[in-house]
Amino acid sequence: MPPRSCRSVRPELNTLHTPGPASDADDRVILVHGTLDRSASFRRVAAELPAWTVLSWDRRGWGRSRDLGRSADVLDDHVDDLGAMLEQAPGAIVAGHSYGGLVALNAAGRWPDRVRAVVAFEPPVRWLPWWPDEAPWDRLVRMAGSPLAAVEALLRAVLGEERWHVLPAGSRARLVDEGGTALTEMADATLDVPAFDPLDLPVPVLAAAGTESLPHHQEVTRRIAAIVPRGVYVGIEGAGHIAHLTHPARFAGLVTAAAAISRPW
Repeated sequence: MPPRSCRSVRPELNTLHTPGPASDADDRVILVHGTLDRSASFRRVAAELPAWTVLSWDRRGWGRSRDLGRSADVLDDHVDDLGAMLEQAPGAIVAGHSYGGLVALNAAGRWPDRVRAVVAFEPPVRWLPWWPDEAPWDRLVRMAGSPLAAVEALLRAVLGEERWHVLPAGSRARLVDEGGTALTEMADATLDVPAFDPLDLPVPVLAAAGTESLPHHQEVTRRIAAIVPRGVYVGIEGAGHIAHLTHPARFAGLVTAAAAISRPW
């Protein structure tokens, strides 16, 4: 599938961690955040990868790239952006959380020569037969009385009530304010159309899920690991959907494990 034409202005790739002069490692990983998130949430993961150059960016509509978002953005826009990032860091491992995992898988299918391996943590591959007709979080959004109520309900479900209540008021307001982007991503009909062939994906894929995550997240992730030619499944014990926040060392371990199964670069 050839790259689509994309807007000339793109998000900016930023470095979360660079190894010190004592390290001669040249390993690089690009971290791709999910919905209702931003690249800064990976800082504790980056700290667990001292020998790696850790790169990330705020996807369109989020964080510092909020002004680049628009109501017509679809998955391919984010895949195009990752492709541009890979031009700057060819041969990187790409580790995506949730929606970011879907972006990573699509990019690997389109440009396998640029990707060393993929880490996909609970990617919402909605066109696979094991995804429910209406997932629980989609139902929350549908039943909410307004867009703001939908975003708050989604945040409470993803973060959990305890984490939601300890968030500073400013952080809660900012996340709710960015909620339009979340609703755009969830309503994107292109997510229901196959965009890569899992049976013909040449890149090693480490698919991971938390043992406390929703059943369909775990099931789809296991199935991805089983059907891609070079797939491995890893479960993070005691983790839910936001494992990069609650279990950063284990999430970082997924990156090093993907490096171990990847082809020499």
